[in-house]
Amino acid sequence: MSASSAQERIAGALTRNPWFMRRPVELQRALIRRAQLSAVEGGHWLYDTGDEAVGLYGVLTGSVTTHVVLENGASAPVNISGPGTIFGYAAQVLGGRRVTTTVTREPSEIIFVPQHALAAIAHDLPSLWLHFAELATEQLVFATRVIAERTLLAPRAQLASRLQIYALAWGDGRSPVTLPILQEELAELMGLSRKTVNRILRDFETEELVETGYRSILIRNPRALHRIAMEEER
Repeated sequence: MSASSAQERIAGALTRNPWFMRRPVELQRALIRRAQLSAVEGGHWLYDTGDEAVGLYGVLTGSVTTHVVLENGASAPVNISGPGTIFGYAAQVLGGRRVTTTVTREPSEIIFVPQHALAAIAHDLPSLWLHFAELATEQLVFATRVIAERTLLAPRAQLASRLQIYALAWGDGRSPVTLPILQEELAELMGLSRKTVNRILRDFETEELVETGYRSILIRNPRALHRIAMEEER
């Protein structure tokens, strides 16, 4: 694959990322120009908690799971990210060490901008670190929302909210989209039992909101899921 075609594919994926699209054009171009692309197998550890930061990552195709490792060594999945996601930025503003563990879920194409390339970009665009701080803040807001939903919402509304978020990440948040996510993964991510998740998904199927398949969930009506979450929030 030529460098130009790789950059075109990377640019196409990153246009799905709201944070990236709000950046100055010169920063967008600098990140795309210096990005590398690699194909990795499922189960590949991109980095572990405590590792030294060596660059910025993104997903072109496939998906990754992010885990938080507790002090006792237990690992808990906290999010699944698909194409267009940018990650690995928190270490850039938190002392240079990874604060999470990230592993590919399937064969994936991973975008990577090495640390020396980030330093070169920052030399010309010193505001780069402020942009990363904004990205880290957005993730903090997402984490805070998840905590609040676990406290305030019933499991049905929690699941509706998470599915709608993923429908927006994998699609446009309005049209049907297939999520390559397992029911047991949803249960782990949300701290719910698989039995509870399965029961709610069956209810959603009866209401023609979703359709479960082999290793996937088809979101038939993302807007209706959003309404369920909003109605039960009130």
